[in-house]
Amino acid sequence: MKLKITIASVAVVALLLFFGGRFINAVQEDEWKIQRAAVQTAYQKTLLTKADKVERFVGDKPYTVIHGENKIGQKMIVWVGEEELFAQMASDGVTEEQIEAQVEAKHPEADLLRAMPGVLNGALIWEAFYKLPADDSGDERYYYDYYTFKEGTLLDTYRLSIQ
Repeated sequence: MKLKITIASVAVVALLLFFGGRFINAVQEDEWKIQRAAVQTAYQKTLLTKADKVERFVGDKPYTVIHGENKIGQKMIVWVGEEELFAQMASDGVTEEQIEAQVEAKHPEADLLRAMPGVLNGALIWEAFYKLPADDSGDERYYYDYYTFKEGTLLDTYRLSIQ
């Protein structure tokens, strides 16, 4: 009897894992297609030969941001949009660590959630997303800071009104 229960339990868990995986694949497939197409475009139209990290930036327009290397191993960042493409050597701009340091210097108590390159109003930027601890009202606040890609100059800060 215990053997039948064990076998049935294993079968149920296996089925849940199988269908859970299929569900996740179905949900993510469109995003993965966009990312694969963007990487292929970057390979064809830029010097990029190896993609290390692919992420989506949505500002004025959506962009797929690809971090990688060219054929001699130099780090590159490529922004692939629906109608335009930008490519820069990573050394031509500030680093993610420098942006993180700027946010920390500006708000030592900030919890940086993400820093990523993007495009805003046609200009290459860094976006930093962070939260600040609760204020007198007891609410945490979320912020987006935008910095120029090349110099790391603060352009603007957006405060999210929704908690």
